[in-house]
Amino acid sequence: MDVTWLADRLDGRPRVVVSTTSTGPGLRRELWVAYLYGYRPVEHRPAAGAGGWTVLVLDPDPAARHRAEWMRNPDLRPGAPSPVSWTGGRGDSRAEPLWTPPGWPPGAGPVLPSDDLLPRIPPGHRGTRRRTVWLTCGVITAWAINVVRWAWSGTPEMAGLVLSGFLGALVLLTCAIAARRSRRRAWKAQVDAERPGA
Repeated sequence: MDVTWLADRLDGRPRVVVSTTSTGPGLRRELWVAYLYGYRPVEHRPAAGAGGWTVLVLDPDPAARHRAEWMRNPDLRPGAPSPVSWTGGRGDSRAEPLWTPPGWPPGAGPVLPSDDLLPRIPPGHRGTRRRTVWLTCGVITAWAINVVRWAWSGTPEMAGLVLSGFLGALVLLTCAIAARRSRRRAWKAQVDAERPGA
């Protein structure tokens, strides 16, 4: 996996938006690279269709700043302290590096930690909004079906009143979905604008 494109983006700007089609372990490896360069995820849109987006911000922790500076200017002398586990590649008794970061000598690079130590998207950003929308749609649909059934068994005036209420709820739901898609288009435009060479 070559994540040089991501390392180049993480150049010390306070906020970086990256687009990706990675999911699962691939996404967590990208978050690990962000961690190495002193960033942490604050928002994530899962990959769907054209791909997902992750918002990364600089971590204010001094240890994160030190780690990022070391990644950009590593001291790879034998015995020198390092905030990152790394290997020199061939001939080294440690594991092969996942990739060689920009500015590192060929064959050297950080060692990927075990899967349980890889960073994860914060729980609040794992599609919670999407689940909320689906749950709301389900509740409105169940309510509407039951109310319309009840109204049809009553007077015609009541049926018309309930049907107009149902249509009003449907219009509100449609507006909410349209607004969400509009935000997604604005988000994509922001990602495109922040891409190198845009």
